[in-house]
Amino acid sequence: MGKPPLRLLLVEDEPAHAVAIQHSFGTGETETQIEVVRTLEEFRRHSAGRRPDLALLDLNLPDGKAVEVLTNPPEDGPFPIIVMTSYGSEQSAVQAIKAGALDYVVKSPESFAEMPHTVARALREWTLLKERQDTVAAQKQLITELEDALSKVKTLSGLLPICSGCNKIRDDKGYWSQVEGYIQEHTDAQFTHGLCPDCVRKYFPDMDGVNIPPAGPINPPPKK
Repeated sequence: MGKPPLRLLLVEDEPAHAVAIQHSFGTGETETQIEVVRTLEEFRRHSAGRRPDLALLDLNLPDGKAVEVLTNPPEDGPFPIIVMTSYGSEQSAVQAIKAGALDYVVKSPESFAEMPHTVARALREWTLLKERQDTVAAQKQLITELEDALSKVKTLSGLLPICSGCNKIRDDKGYWSQVEGYIQEHTDAQFTHGLCPDCVRKYFPDMDGVNIPPAGPINPPPKK
């Protein structure tokens, strides 16, 4: 299957300008479908029904200004928008870019002829912005998952008073507990009991060398 045609929504109330822009895309290598509307109301209705790949909006339209439908930052919007005007000024350009326009074009025969290149550049920039947005979102999700995992991890730190004779640990309430009980209460660890080779020789000299299997865990977790 071939590459789908580029879908553009042109919002222009001056017929001659609309024809000039359409003509510039007619000579390009990329197949382009251009839908022309004249007002912001028509723009809202058509873009909601069938989302374009990019929209070209005249700054001043019969029912309002293009900045009314812009989203800042632009990548939060559903598609990129280029704003056009016949009366270019630095102030209006800055206003359009701050409002969320991806580019700003002053109308002229030259800018109409260059419109396919302007659109292609804007689409490349849009792709980069969306990729960066997706990367940031993925990083935030990963951080959230890591923080959630860390919040569930129990750790021991600081000085723990331990008896030199029986190896019991004194908790923060002053009670003395077996090491395994204290650790199980303050961490997610589970214990199994067994005998090391030294204790086998000490308590069961006749069983020296016999492998004694460990007992089950203390307070084992419920079966799922």
